[in-house]
Amino acid sequence: MWTRKDLKEKAKAALKRNYWKAVLVSLLLIMMGEGFAPAAAASGSSSELEQSEIETEGEAVENYIVHDAIEESIEESLREIEQVEESEQTVYIVVFMVVVVTILIIASVIVILADVFLVNPLSVGTKRFMLNSVDNMGNIADLGYAFDHNYKNAVKTTFTRDLHIFLWTLLLVIPGIYKRYQYYMVDYILAENPGMPYTDVLEKSKKMMEGQKWNTFVLDLSFILWHMLSTVTCGILEIFYVKPYVKLTRASLYRALTDGTSQL
Repeated sequence: MWTRKDLKEKAKAALKRNYWKAVLVSLLLIMMGEGFAPAAAASGSSSELEQSEIETEGEAVENYIVHDAIEESIEESLREIEQVEESEQTVYIVVFMVVVVTILIIASVIVILADVFLVNPLSVGTKRFMLNSVDNMGNIADLGYAFDHNYKNAVKTTFTRDLHIFLWTLLLVIPGIYKRYQYYMVDYILAENPGMPYTDVLEKSKKMMEGQKWNTFVLDLSFILWHMLSTVTCGILEIFYVKPYVKLTRASLYRALTDGTSQL
């Protein structure tokens, strides 16, 4: 039977053997995921009024007449501009919204494609690295394993897994979490069995996680204080210890489950 203590001890031993390589891989995981309009001026007439008070009465009257005529002309021009702006405002808003929505759609498509064709296969490679590190020594070349071994199958399997989790999440958050833990071992299975059909991979993960979902959830929860400390250190501790420690612990869990052991 496996215990959290045993898994973490194995992870620490593996981290000691593969420290800098594990840090590099963890940094890659973090990178993948695993900031004036000038105000309008309207006070240009005050100085003219002060100057007109010094002039003769006739000149002052003449200045007021000219000023009023100019002011009326300006106000009329502004009213015409406002009418034009109001008529075009709706068009500008519609065009702006169309551009924003188009950009968001394009960005979302790019992110999804990158996740499906790049991030997921890399994730399989990182799982292979972690498994080899737990067994003995990991190799940075393991990161590209899925690209060289049944790449299409890795893409199809991980995409199907993500789609199932997404659809279950639409029901409610809890079903999505449940499904995520059902498919917890998909990447690890692909890391050792790249040619296994996607239906078999998903089914094997389900069987491996039967009776283990809650224990695995508690295992993940046990790292919460480490993640809090990482936040205090602005993520430095996450890169240099927490992330590789967590990933190696999960790889140790996979090894424990494939050995047919279980926690009571």
